[in-house]
Amino acid sequence: MTQMKSQFEEFQSAQPIGREELQEKTGFSGEGQVIQGPWAAAKPRVLLSVHEDMSEVREIWRQLEDEGDCSVFQTYAWLSNWMRHIGTLRRVRPQIVVGWDASGEALFLFPLAIEGNLFAKKLVWLGGELAEYPGPILAKDFARRVRPGQFPALWDEVRALLPKHHLVALNRMTKRAGEQANPFMELGGLSEHNCASHSTTLTADWESYYGGKRSSGSKKRDRQKRRKMGEIGEIAFAMHADDEEKVETIETLMAQKARSFARMGVANIFDRPGYREFYKALVTDADSDIARVSSLTVGDDVVAANLCVSFNGRFYDLLASYDEVSEAARFGPGVIQQMELMNHAIETGHTVFDFTMGDEAYKAIWCENTQYLYNHFDAKGVRGSIAAFPARGIIRLKRFVKNTPLFCNAYLKLRSCRSMLTFGRAATVSA
Repeated sequence: MTQMKSQFEEFQSAQPIGREELQEKTGFSGEGQVIQGPWAAAKPRVLLSVHEDMSEVREIWRQLEDEGDCSVFQTYAWLSNWMRHIGTLRRVRPQIVVGWDASGEALFLFPLAIEGNLFAKKLVWLGGELAEYPGPILAKDFARRVRPGQFPALWDEVRALLPKHHLVALNRMTKRAGEQANPFMELGGLSEHNCASHSTTLTADWESYYGGKRSSGSKKRDRQKRRKMGEIGEIAFAMHADDEEKVETIETLMAQKARSFARMGVANIFDRPGYREFYKALVTDADSDIARVSSLTVGDDVVAANLCVSFNGRFYDLLASYDEVSEAARFGPGVIQQMELMNHAIETGHTVFDFTMGDEAYKAIWCENTQYLYNHFDAKGVRGSIAAFPARGIIRLKRFVKNTPLFCNAYLKLRSCRSMLTFGRAATVSA
């Protein structure tokens, strides 16, 4: 078992919990140290433990995610699968920080990690770029126990317990963690991320929601496209429950996305080490029911595929694809599948459909909610500053290009030319 490292500070008038009592309540048997000292008003009453073995805090983790505030990207199912198939290949070291109150109840869990090379180590959120909204898991009474203004001092205590690192790089954080304010917004060094995320609040039934979002002309065009697609073959939307069907659909999705990536002139994300294995493991995880795999068929052909995740009444749209070379492609199979998914989300009691990160134009049709994301950088010493430079520079460059029409259009044209060369060459080879 990973050694428990802990530090506890109390009001002088309070009675601190002892190590034996904490172990009795939590079931941990690791070595720990309880430190009773003078209480500084800026610091909350918290015992901290740090764990490199994720399974060691699995039960506490799942209890917190069920009863507390977080997004699906902090769940044990998401992050344990990511660590198993991607994190281990990158030699990431999990640093799971759990905060306990004076009675031994879990107050928060921070799924952090150390990554980097011999030159510089970075403290980051566990889950890498696949965690759309990384952040903490907070117990419902967190805000009562850690009051506004106290978190920076608590964060200093957390960092003091962690292995040596030269840079803190916590990216894509939201202002809120579930129903609570995200305490990480109290830290300095915050900057806006280069893109936001978008969502829509669902109503009680599809007809009222759809009627409020689409004009009569748009609805007429939707019906025409569906009718013309139906002339090619019978249209069927399916949510897959069988593991074999899920994996087969994910394989189809990745193949369709690969062709789309090639056309756009961008790298295929599924060629990155562990990505394919991660998504397959996520949709077949026997201990979790967050993944939703669907397909749209016309006749015998899968013309569109999708992967969503469901958590706490929120339906997250993660990956969508359509068959660009099918006869049905000109009638918008991806749009039809999108509407079927939103209808399914409503029918299954979801209140929010989250289109996740990205500012694609089609999201404006449906989304009335925009969520801005934030990055926190804190460099230590020369090595930390050097390590922070490229990370900060890339984010700033992306934001500048995106917000400058001249450069944005030039980038898109350059990418288009590249894709024509790449996609055309690929088509010639395959022929």
